[in-house]
Amino acid sequence: MTFNRLYFNRGILYQNFRQHGWLGIVYLLLLLITLPLYIGTQYRDNTEVIGSLFRANGEFHWLFAITVPVVMALFLFRYMQAGAPADLYHSLPLQRRHLLTMNMLSGYVMILVPIWITAGVTGWVSAVLGEPALTFDSSAVWMWGVTMSMISLFMFTLTVAVGMCIGQSILQGLTVYGISLIPLIFWGVFGLHLKRYLFGYPDHFFRFKIETISPISRLSSLSYAIPGWGELGIYAALTVILIILSYLLYRKRHVESATQAITFQIVKPIFRFGFMFTVVLLSGAYFSSISPGNPEEWGIAGYILGGIAGYIGAEMIIRKTWLIWSGSLVPRFAVYGIAAGLILYVPVADWNGYAANVPSKDNVNKVRIGGDQFIYVGNQTIKLDDEQFYSNSAGYIDAILALHQKIVNARQTLNDRGRNQMIADQESVTINYELKSGKILSREYTVQESSFQQEFKNMKSFEDYKAAMYGTYALDNDVRSIGIRSRLISDRAVYISDPQLIREFKTLLKSEILDQTYEDQKSHWEPFASAEVYQDYRDELSPKRVLDSPNLSSTYEIKPTYIRLIKWLKDNKVYDQLQVSEDEIASAQFIKQEMDSPGKANLVYPDSQLIDENLKGKKKVATKNKKIISELLQRQRSGYYTEQAIVYQIKLNFIKGQNVYMMLKEEDLTEDMKAILADL
Repeated sequence: MTFNRLYFNRGILYQNFRQHGWLGIVYLLLLLITLPLYIGTQYRDNTEVIGSLFRANGEFHWLFAITVPVVMALFLFRYMQAGAPADLYHSLPLQRRHLLTMNMLSGYVMILVPIWITAGVTGWVSAVLGEPALTFDSSAVWMWGVTMSMISLFMFTLTVAVGMCIGQSILQGLTVYGISLIPLIFWGVFGLHLKRYLFGYPDHFFRFKIETISPISRLSSLSYAIPGWGELGIYAALTVILIILSYLLYRKRHVESATQAITFQIVKPIFRFGFMFTVVLLSGAYFSSISPGNPEEWGIAGYILGGIAGYIGAEMIIRKTWLIWSGSLVPRFAVYGIAAGLILYVPVADWNGYAANVPSKDNVNKVRIGGDQFIYVGNQTIKLDDEQFYSNSAGYIDAILALHQKIVNARQTLNDRGRNQMIADQESVTINYELKSGKILSREYTVQESSFQQEFKNMKSFEDYKAAMYGTYALDNDVRSIGIRSRLISDRAVYISDPQLIREFKTLLKSEILDQTYEDQKSHWEPFASAEVYQDYRDELSPKRVLDSPNLSSTYEIKPTYIRLIKWLKDNKVYDQLQVSEDEIASAQFIKQEMDSPGKANLVYPDSQLIDENLKGKKKVATKNKKIISELLQRQRSGYYTEQAIVYQIKLNFIKGQNVYMMLKEEDLTEDMKAILADL
């Protein structure tokens, strides 16, 4: 009887629902409008099967889950942040743990009831619709309810826990979202700091799934990375920890701390440094991004200015005034500044040996070039098994170690050159060693390939490199169809479904890829066509079940140097269906483009705007010469970075259909082309 009266006080419950119950109603209406109503009113020619309800307006559901519970917590626990209500509530004949339990229970009910009513209505709508645009099974409804419940409870409990340390509701809400963004800031922005100042740091560690580490940034990744049980388990564990922390902090919180910015003395230095260091990282990243040519120096200037601004801002928040000057201000800032400087400097210092570390051959078990690879299947982004990309070939390991050592030896030159925004002939190199100890050593560099031409040539000549970089693993799997598309006209395509032809095409394509020379790989000529290889993906948990996933495919270029494959296309009457005839083209237009920016490389590419709008009023030359048009169809350059060059932008005007844009370098022109372009 006593337990029920204290922990489930009807008066507190009645007051909470009477005063703040409208928030639960709003939450329910928002969810009903954006899920069951959306599903019930959709119309599509073909029914779409979805594995998750977050595929239907999921961004709105998640947005409500990270905002409405925060507002609920701010309202329900407003009594702790205002002087008179704090005195009133804490004068009731209830212990603090009883009061906290009742208010948290009220919030949980207002969160969970709308979510599960919406889940029930969604299941009912799906069942009664005669021809639904979106179909899903009951597990999708169940998973949506569990996910929304877990995220909403986490945000609500986080707001409550933060409110124990913050004495102002507005600052409490801002702090909640600040804390939610901290993983993104420290993983992403601090990763940029390491990439900028730590030679060889592989930033692919934080490229993938960076959006999933914060409940706020998670909004941008729902379409391709549906929350799973592992992620929900983390949120559940954090929620339990926050509940325990809330009870512990509430026991120590003084009633008179209401309206204060920070309620505990021990939290003030944590808040100061956390706020300051966050501003330091953001300021450094911003200054580096806008630097005219020296991002390292600008980054340091950004760190210093960010430190000053961040510390002053933290002091103003804590003291609730801009009059913050005191004798201890500068010494305390010096302490925080030194701490922030050490955190930034120690990981990138030369004496830690990171930049110069090249493993010995005896210590390397196997190696691979390139970062992690992923496929999109079953509404999930799945990381491919690394094992198939590793090689233990002694010669290949020697070639990679030789390239790695030379890059490390040329470190200073690369750092100086790297101050430009982009360099010509640029190559990104990601090296992953599996050491004898079982550890993985990863490095990533951006270099000018011509400075390491012999080393690159040795490495790229190995089949191990070509198999990993060009993804020939997909050609070893079961393939249900192949689509071959012209690179000149995208809607000109041929599909192959005959098993015998598929086997022949796969064998030839893989052979052509592995037989490429170094010069073939460096070629800047556009491929003749591209091949889309549609694979059968088998679920690891159920090997006999093949998932119907048209998105699971790999794309390969069919280069002009693939002589055997092109002959096969001709023999099987495929080539002519992709080829464009000069008789389809009415005329060709040329315009001259000159690039001259020493020390700064710019991207030159087929630019429709340059030739159509011609803002600089350059002279154009048009021709209907079938011989010239035929020669143009056989050669076209792909985009590349350069400091100085003369290129010709070309537009092919088709008699019917779309126009095509291409470009040639000056040395690519035939004598007939040079003759008509002499006056440009």
